[in-house]
Amino acid sequence: MSKLESSAEIQKIGQLLGVKGDDLSFLQDLPVKELINLRGLTTDKLFNDGRKLFQKLASASKLMPAGITASIGEKVFGPMLCARIASEMPYQRAVELAQKMSIPFLGKVTLELDPRRVKDIIANMPLDRMRAVAKELLAHRHYMIMGGFVGFMKPDNLKIILDDVANEEALLHIGFFIEQKHIVSEIMRMLPKTRLEKLIAYMRQNKELWPESLALMVHMEDDLKREMGNIAAEQHEDVLDDLVDTVHRLTLWQDALPLFACLSPNTQYKVINTPSMQKHEVLQATIFYTAQFNLWVTFLPLVEYMTEEQRKTLAQVIFEQGIDLTRHITTVAYQHHLWQPLFDMLAAMSAEAQAQTAPVLKQLLAQEGGLESKWQPLIVKHQLDHLFA
Repeated sequence: MSKLESSAEIQKIGQLLGVKGDDLSFLQDLPVKELINLRGLTTDKLFNDGRKLFQKLASASKLMPAGITASIGEKVFGPMLCARIASEMPYQRAVELAQKMSIPFLGKVTLELDPRRVKDIIANMPLDRMRAVAKELLAHRHYMIMGGFVGFMKPDNLKIILDDVANEEALLHIGFFIEQKHIVSEIMRMLPKTRLEKLIAYMRQNKELWPESLALMVHMEDDLKREMGNIAAEQHEDVLDDLVDTVHRLTLWQDALPLFACLSPNTQYKVINTPSMQKHEVLQATIFYTAQFNLWVTFLPLVEYMTEEQRKTLAQVIFEQGIDLTRHITTVAYQHHLWQPLFDMLAAMSAEAQAQTAPVLKQLLAQEGGLESKWQPLIVKHQLDHLFA
C-alpha cells in the first residue's frame, strides 16, 4: 500500500464529507483500493439521493431561455443544486448555461461536481471559460478539485492551463491529487525542462513539499524518473539529502525504494552517499521497510554504491534480524542473479555472521553446480575462500 496514495485518498474523502483529513486517520491502514472504492460509493450516494428531482429540473431547464435559466440557477438554486442538475442534463445545454453564469459562481459549482459525471462538459467547455474558472480555483487554492478534473481535459487545453499555473507549490499540489495516475507522465512531458528544473530547485527552499513531489515521481515512466533524478543530482547536494530525510521521517520507503531503483547509476550513487544515508537509524529503517514490503530486488543493487562503513552497518542490522532474513535475502539474490551485492554484504559481515550464512550458500552450491564458476571471482576478490572450504 502506498502511504502517499492513501494520504491523498483520505484527504479527498474528507473534502467530500466536509471534514478534516485528520478526523479520518482511522482509515489510514485500509488498502488504497478500498479507500478509492469507499470514496466512489460515498460520491454515488450523495449524487443519487434525489436524482429523479434533479433529472426533472434538468428537463425543465430547456423550457426557458439560457440566460433566464442561468440567472435562476445562480440566484435561487445555488452552486450545489446547479452541480447536481448539470450532472443530469445534456452537455451541450450545460455548456450553454455555463457561459451565462459568472466566473466566481462557476468556481463554486465546480467544487460540488463529480468529474466522472460531467466529463463531456469538461471536454467541451470553451477554453476561455475553462481558463477563467481554473484561475478562480487557483486563487482560492482549490488544488484538490483541480487535480480531479485534470484527467478529463483535452490535452491541448490542459497544456495551456498548466502554463497558467505559475506557482510551483500549486503545480505540486494539483499533481498530488490527480485521479488518473497513468497520465502523470503525459502531463510532465508537457512541461519544458526549465520548468522541471525550477520545480526541483523550489524543493530546496520548501522541503515540506517533498511528499507531493515524490508522489508525482512515483507514477512517472522510468525515463522521466531518471530525468528528474538527474536534475535533482545536478543541483545542490542538499536536494537529494532532503529527499532521503523526508522519506525517513515520514516512512515513505515503500514509495521511495522502487523510485531509487529507476535512477541512473550516478544518481543512485549520490543518493546512497547522502549524509542522511550514513546514519545508522536511517539504514536500519531502510532494511526494516525493505523487509516489510519485500523490496529486496529493488534494494540489493543499491548496495554496490555503499561505502564500506555503510555495508558493515547493513550487514550487522541484517544479522541482528536472524538467519531467516539472511536466508531470504540470499534466495532473492539467487533468483535474480544479484551476486555482486550479495558478496559485498557477505564481505562486510562479522566472522560470526559469515559463519552463520555459509551453510546457506553451500546449500545453493549443492543445488546448482554451475554457481561455483560464477561465484569464484567474487570469492577471490573478497577473500572468502575459508567459508567454502
